[in-house]
Amino acid sequence: MTETLTTGPYWDPYHAEQRLSPYDTWRRMRDEAPVYHNERYGFWALSRFADVLSASLDTATFSSAKGITLDGIGEPILLPMMIMMDPPLHDAYRKVVSRAYTPRRIAALQSRIVELCATYLDPFVGESGFDFVQDFGMRLPVMVISTLLGFPEEDHDQLREWSDVGLHREEGKEGLTAEALEAQGLTFAYYGEQVQDRRKNPRDDMITALTEADLELPDGEVRKLEDIEVMGMLGLISNAGNETVARLLGWSSLVLAEYPDARRQLAEDPDLVPSAVEELLRYEAPSPIQGRYVTRDIEMHGVVIPEGAKIALLTGSAGRDERKYPDPDTFDIHRPIDRHVSLGYGAHYCLGAALARMEGKVALTEVLRRFPTWEVDRDAVTYVATNTVRGPSSVPVSI
Repeated sequence: MTETLTTGPYWDPYHAEQRLSPYDTWRRMRDEAPVYHNERYGFWALSRFADVLSASLDTATFSSAKGITLDGIGEPILLPMMIMMDPPLHDAYRKVVSRAYTPRRIAALQSRIVELCATYLDPFVGESGFDFVQDFGMRLPVMVISTLLGFPEEDHDQLREWSDVGLHREEGKEGLTAEALEAQGLTFAYYGEQVQDRRKNPRDDMITALTEADLELPDGEVRKLEDIEVMGMLGLISNAGNETVARLLGWSSLVLAEYPDARRQLAEDPDLVPSAVEELLRYEAPSPIQGRYVTRDIEMHGVVIPEGAKIALLTGSAGRDERKYPDPDTFDIHRPIDRHVSLGYGAHYCLGAALARMEGKVALTEVLRRFPTWEVDRDAVTYVATNTVRGPSSVPVSI
């Protein structure tokens, strides 16, 4: 991947090397091409914090209604999901999910998260090591979000596997792989079975709450959700809750090994863990690329982005913008953070942000209580290959 001062920075979201290490390119984009255009794939990108924030707030101009991944914008939307809607329709669906996503349900999960951490971590106490992601980081969140929704425990691992396959992208190619399409089909079929079951056999779970909820549409119509609408909500909550936390925990294993003094402070003082979670989200955003569709010509930094353009809001780059954060490439658990955009902002702010933060806090506290130090086998670390989430898929550690 070549970059020269004469041609300017080049960023390719489908290139493995740049997925692995994007920050030098993103810095050049912020400095030299804050409104970046990729001619090969036909998209634009915003990389500065202020621009990503303002675009996140302007849903009328930067629309989600045609899709939220660069390779998915304009493609058929198989399930109605509120993340692929704009206000006021988006707000109507979000209200339904918010009523089901109650603080009571979230709070009740904390003891379950502690139990799951013990289940996954205790077998390695006294052992020489384990895979931080495979054995823990990607197993915990799918169990938590599936418990919240009401999926049977014996199905949790299968749901995680389908989610991982569905997000995978091949090197240098846009669009879903054949395996991803198959995984999506199996997942949708499973959601349909679960929805039908709850309509016949209601339970005290989120699936049942969604089937019984009233949808108040902008035109005044009030009705129950159709099966396909409930399925869309299940897909959004399940995949987002699984992937975001799995990537966050994966990054924690790498970053805290790189910053052992910060890790030592966290092990000695668990009260610092919440601020460390915020810094992790800023430093290595689990979902660093948000796709949007531009609904009108708009000029930014002297460049006109045309109506109909696909554009990437680089939340991962925004978290490293020195215009917002001093010394942004340093991980600092004492950094005062008034806000970041790693969990979105505005209308599409992550509905599960409170749960993600709680999972991160509990998980790191439980890990550090058992394993205050570890070493990473850097040569054996592997990473997910997607154009949405970013992070390690395997991190072997010695303890």
